[in-house]
Parts: sequence; structure tokens; C-alpha cells
Amino acid sequence: MSACLGVYGGTFNPIHYGHLALARCLRDTFALPEVRLIPTGEPPHRATPQVSAAQRYSWVRDALIGEVGLVADDIELRRTGYSYTIDTLTELQQAHPEALLVWLIGADSLAQLHTWRDWQRLLELGHLVVAARSEHDFADLSPQIAAEFAGRRVEAKPSELTKGKLSVLPSPLLPFSSTDLRAHLARGEDISALSPVAQAIMDSGRYRNHA
Repeated sequence: MSACLGVYGGTFNPIHYGHLALARCLRDTFALPEVRLIPTGEPPHRATPQVSAAQRYSWVRDALIGEVGLVADDIELRRTGYSYTIDTLTELQQAHPEALLVWLIGADSLAQLHTWRDWQRLLELGHLVVAARSEHDFADLSPQIAAEFAGRRVEAKPSELTKGKLSVLPSPLLPFSSTDLRAHLARGEDISALSPVAQAIMDSGRYRNHA
């Protein structure tokens, strides 16, 4: 394969500086020319976000203005029904047949990977990168996932990128989440320090008075 394409999916509900830090870390650690940030359309493993996928995509797109190599992608908004990662990666591979997909998930998602659609085939579609604060994040993996984790793991560096393998991203995770932002917004509090598009999010009123 002649190129690598970073893939970072999530609800981004809403996007914040922690998301950008992870995307930059993925890009820089593996020297990726491009990382696609892909807002989930309709997530199969959690409640549908109270803010539309189109609005979340718009905020992601605006948050990435001026970010080198970070691109918003609406691929999951263009499909109907649940947004399954297997479908997204398959479609991206078909569109970029020469690219190695380098796709990012969190350690919490890795622990639930066995519940994802076609998860074993999913592991063969690219190089999986797991964002984690420390090795303690992997303490509670099921035996099945722990075996895959141990058998596929390689170092986190560009020369180790290989289809069917995985690496742990030494990620600069920030001490807040989208859940925290929604809580602040529900109380009418200022989130200017937490998101690059804070003003647009606050002006929308989309999270005001939501539990």
C-alpha cells in the first residue's frame, strides 16, 4: 500500500479540544498525511444524540479550519440506518484502494469490541490504534479481546503500520469529555476554554436544559 489514511470516528457531541489533541497525536505519531474525523450518523451502541448528525458534522468541519491534515468527513451522514464501523471502513477502502486505513478508538471501545458488527473481520481491514491513558486501561479486557490485543500489538511508530495489527497511542487525553461539556451547557455555563467552536455551540442553544 502506497499511503496511509487516518480514521477517527465518534459522536463528537459536541467536539472539544480533547478530540483535536487525539487527532493531532494520531497524525503526528504515525506521520499520517491525513486524518478523517467522522461524526457518527446513528450510533448502534448508544442513544441517538439529541443534536443532529448534520449539526455535529458542521461543528467538526468548522473546528478543523486551519488544522493541517485534519479533515471532516460526512460519510456516515450519507448512509441511512445505524452507522457501523465495518461499513465505514469498507467504503473508505473501496474509495482509497491503495491506502492503509489507520483507525482510532478509545480503550473503552476496545473493551466492547466483541459486541461490534463483524468485529473479527473489522480487525483485518486496517491498522487499529487504541487511545489509552496507561496500561491500566486494558486491565478489564475479556479473554477473547485480551488475546487479540496481545497477538496483534506492535509499537506505535510509522514503520510498524500493518494491516491486521494494532498499536497503543501515547495520547494526551484531557481531563474532560463531551459529557462534561453537555453538563456545562445544560446549566448555561461558558465552555469557551473547552472547544474551538464554543461560541457556535453556545449560540445554538442545542444543549440548554438537557439533562
